[in-house]
Amino acid sequence: MLGIDLYAEAGVGSRHRGHRARRPLTAAQRGQILAPMCFRETVVIHASPAAAFAYLANPATAPVIDPAVLSYEPDSLPMRAGTMNTIRVRMYGVPMTMTSRVLEWEEGRRMVIESVRPSRPMRAVATHLFEPHPDGVRYTWSMEMIPNGRGGRLLARLMTLLMRRNARRQQLRFKRVMETESRDM
Repeated sequence: MLGIDLYAEAGVGSRHRGHRARRPLTAAQRGQILAPMCFRETVVIHASPAAAFAYLANPATAPVIDPAVLSYEPDSLPMRAGTMNTIRVRMYGVPMTMTSRVLEWEEGRRMVIESVRPSRPMRAVATHLFEPHPDGVRYTWSMEMIPNGRGGRLLARLMTLLMRRNARRQQLRFKRVMETESRDM
């Protein structure tokens, strides 16, 4: 499944039912097994940090940035630490409803959001950081997948790959929208 022999044969070992001893995993093999379940993607946008933050923080813009989002409904506006969000999406043709919680909210600079439901077999924590840059704003989206149930490690690795690809696409859409809107003003 991971493309490696998790238990490379040492050729010596137990004679119990034909099993042989296994030698310890190499660093490369451990790295594949314990592959990071996180990513970080950064893009520079020709807009102010405050404008980029405000656009991303606006629930009405969620479907523009991510076409998979059908609705994004926070339980309080403006959003802040503690806000609960109900997000309806269609992922690969499958409708889903998810709940997230805002853990940290630094207006104009940073937001940290964690998944709440579904809670198993993994959760996710996303951090959106907006830093001043000579050309506008450096927007960094980082995400960590945390396995916490049966099948969680496999799903977390898969979701890391899918979400990283999705993050890149969303950042390009976000950049295009922000730069087009700022030109139109």
